Amino acid sequence: MALLNPPDILPEAMRFLVRALLAAQDQELDRSVLVSLIAPRGLTEAMDSIAAAADDPAGLDPDDLKAGGTIIAEASLRGLTTLGLVKQSDDGVKLAGAAADWEKPLDASPDRMGRVLLDAVLQMGDSDVSHGIGDLIQAVVLLHTAGRPLHPFDTFDAAAGSSGRGFAARQTEALGPERKDNWPVPNQEQWQPLRRWASYLGLARTVGREGLIPDASEALLRRLPALAPGEYDVREFVARCAAVVPILDGGALQTGHDPLSEGDHAVLSGGLSISLLQLEADGFLTMNQRSDATGRTLRLRPDGSADRLVTAVTWQATAARRGGR
Repeated sequence: MALLNPPDILPEAMRFLVRALLAAQDQELDRSVLVSLIAPRGLTEAMDSIAAAADDPAGLDPDDLKAGGTIIAEASLRGLTTLGLVKQSDDGVKLAGAAADWEKPLDASPDRMGRVLLDAVLQMGDSDVSHGIGDLIQAVVLLHTAGRPLHPFDTFDAAAGSSGRGFAARQTEALGPERKDNWPVPNQEQWQPLRRWASYLGLARTVGREGLIPDASEALLRRLPALAPGEYDVREFVARCAAVVPILDGGALQTGHDPLSEGDHAVLSGGLSISLLQLEADGFLTMNQRSDATGRTLRLRPDGSADRLVTAVTWQATAARRGGR
């Protein structure tokens, strides 16, 4: 199963499924019982029964529920199976992988679920993209390596003469016009799941009502904690980022942008440029320029008018401002 197709897989519904399984206290649940618990028709009762009334189920947009609760729950359960977070045998369902280490429903918070899903997606993408992860990985890379990163993609196919930015045009630019076999997001039905997944995993950020920009700062915060605070050469820091979030420049899952192709002061992709600037704005790092050092150029505008040369990065590990995230 590909994570973008069918479009009925919801990461937040996956979290509710995990919470229901945690409430079963390490016991298998009958598949039909589990699905009926999570189907939105009984969502309030299900949430109350697993002590989640304090949560805000904002991840379930009312528009997402039009496909029907059972369809969403069943598709999301298959998604959990694809990512190795549940095991199914006959009609029974049981937690597996990282989710099996949690002890109670409250452990499956939105943030922790996002971390586990991110880890699972990147691990599977790194080992074998044939398991249904490839479409999502490829689409996120296309997002991060597009020009004009601050101009959000807010639709799949922008109407002629509109101010919107369509993701279809980006795919045509990078992959050619043959959408059926070449495009990871061939239509509007897969565009909405891309928005949902990329933002939930922390690989992109939604802006306005429909826009999506390539900001992986949240994903970096989830996967960089082991990096010791201190000053790093920017080339080393970029390599560390690529190692933990490999859709970024130089990472094993990143294609279409070579950060070493433009000489000593190579230009970073728009996605990595935004991600580093966001981490600096939040106080997790500072970026400096030493006149005698080789660096990397952050670029937000195609004409280079907002370029910033960086040679050293001081990693704080925790936010120095704004109280963290």
